[in-house]
Amino acid sequence: MNRRRSPALSQAVRCVVAAVFALAAGFVSPAAHAEVAPLVAPAASADAKTQPAPTSKPTASPYRLGAHAELDVGVLVFLRQSAAFAGGVVYGPFRAGLSYATFLSNASLGGVPDGFTLRANYIVGLNASYFIARSTDDGLYVQAMFHIKQQGVTNIDTGDHKDLNSLATGLELGYVWKVYRGLYVCPRIGALYYVKRPQGPDNEPVLVGDKYYDNDRHKVFDTYLIPTLSVGYSW
Repeated sequence: MNRRRSPALSQAVRCVVAAVFALAAGFVSPAAHAEVAPLVAPAASADAKTQPAPTSKPTASPYRLGAHAELDVGVLVFLRQSAAFAGGVVYGPFRAGLSYATFLSNASLGGVPDGFTLRANYIVGLNASYFIARSTDDGLYVQAMFHIKQQGVTNIDTGDHKDLNSLATGLELGYVWKVYRGLYVCPRIGALYYVKRPQGPDNEPVLVGDKYYDNDRHKVFDTYLIPTLSVGYSW
């Protein structure tokens, strides 16, 4: 036997079904937005990765790299058959370089014993300088030196000759005065100690021909306490 549904009951069922669908739509919508968000975020992240990272400018060095060259005017003026020059690199208040000198000594400056001539065949120097409390290579400086030296001794009467080799280390004190741009004059004094002595470890007289050569001026120390003068240029 067929039963007829009440209009009121049908209306109630429709309301319940509509409420269920509305509630389900409310739960589904946030999830849908959550699924879409990751699709957009990586694109923004990829754009950020393509932008170059900011770079910092390198810090400038407080010191200038350059060079210097000079002539020893004192040697060139007062000693015969002479050549004397030096040069090297400059970095702020520091210098490092080489020097070379050759000359014929005289009795007043070189301490030549009677009956002999004495020539500095070569003096090769390795030098390192520091300009005290300065940022450039001017003003008062102190220099460490190492000299490789050969002296040639000749007996005037017989013509016999002997070369005496030595090594010396010491210090120099000077003042660089820049008169025009890089052009400078430099008075200086110095003292060296013979690590290897010209007349041997015991400073014995050396026989040259028929005479013994004995030079008190070059036994333990070699000094130039009367200021000599250099003229040079620093770039």
